[in-house]
Amino acid sequence: MSDPSPLHQTALPSGRRVVTDALPGAASCCVVAMVGVGGRDEPAEVAGASHFLEHLLCRGSDDRPATEVAEAVDACGGELDAVTDRERTVVSLRVPADALDFATDLLGDLVLHPALRADEVEVERRVILEELARAIEDAEDRAHTLAAAAVYGDHPLGREVIGDGPTLRRLGPDRLGAFHAEHYGPGGMVVAASGAVDHDRFVERVARWDTGPAPSGVRGGRRAPIVAPPSTVVRRQSGEQVHLVLAWPVGRLDDGARRAMTVAAHILGGGPASRLFRSVRDDHGLAYAVEASVEVHSDAALLTAYAACSPSAVGRVRDLIVAEVDDLATRGPSDHDVEVAVGYVAGSTTLAHEHPATRAGWAAYEALERGGARPAAERIADLRAVGRDEVVAAARRWSAPPTVVAVGPVPRRVRL
Repeated sequence: MSDPSPLHQTALPSGRRVVTDALPGAASCCVVAMVGVGGRDEPAEVAGASHFLEHLLCRGSDDRPATEVAEAVDACGGELDAVTDRERTVVSLRVPADALDFATDLLGDLVLHPALRADEVEVERRVILEELARAIEDAEDRAHTLAAAAVYGDHPLGREVIGDGPTLRRLGPDRLGAFHAEHYGPGGMVVAASGAVDHDRFVERVARWDTGPAPSGVRGGRRAPIVAPPSTVVRRQSGEQVHLVLAWPVGRLDDGARRAMTVAAHILGGGPASRLFRSVRDDHGLAYAVEASVEVHSDAALLTAYAACSPSAVGRVRDLIVAEVDDLATRGPSDHDVEVAVGYVAGSTTLAHEHPATRAGWAAYEALERGGARPAAERIADLRAVGRDEVVAAARRWSAPPTVVAVGPVPRRVRL
């Protein structure tokens, strides 16, 4: 009798965890290496190191120059990608089903032996400095970064993941190599695959990554943030619109509270059926872009509402957002609101899980953060089980006044 679950997990002798979530009949597969280190895990003197390493992981290895890697991936129609957030770094490679062994071997080479040659480091330094300049000039991105900084203060969660100019200019091969050696050991990494994948064969292939002694890579203790009192931050600069962010810290969320907060945030500003969209855009025509979302970390979470509007409307938009947040926090959503939002969150998750990259990413995340991955069907069932009482409890965490950030041509007399 076949195993009813496509999800399998194995811990290698080195401590590296391997997870597969097979998709029978898939024509492709995706391999993911997830490391439990991100922007918040960096000392201030190496801020941006995780993101810098992420760039270098895609530029080749000790034995493979960047051009060789790019050509090899292109030759099989593959997609190599990497991303860094405040708590994790992820490198993924999606390829046709018959290239799984190639993808596994290449990813291991890139992740374990990144190109730390001086010339490669200098090229990526210039690229990252350009990325930083673009982020600073992007008023929407800048508003969200300033909101996190205002809420979390000098805690690493308040820093830009990219880092800053002075620190990026100091990071060289030696410092980056030391950071890699400290955090990229087998104990701090999960390797996952989804799509057309056989678990036992994949485990055998990943086991080849462990060919010699390596540091444990176990993540060290993290300092929980101390949230700053609500404040107002205004950055006046030229432009046609003001980019407005309101932020409410909502504390640490366990799994159940996280699901409920996701549903509550969708009711507030998750799409065309949300309250902010109807109020700010449909009823008053004051913004084209208006939304809300929640950013969750291991020991903190932040609800943000964002809108881009004309300078003359910024005060009114701020008041409309606060009114909708206060209404949800005090009266709570209707049963219909919850039904629609749960249907969207669970349904969109179902659709996303048809993609091998999504399934592999979730399997790696849960193995890293929860100690074990769950089948996709179980995750979706948990979302569908979220009820109104849970959503009400989540929304009540928004009761404090928000931190308000405005970037753009903000009128001098506007009340924020």
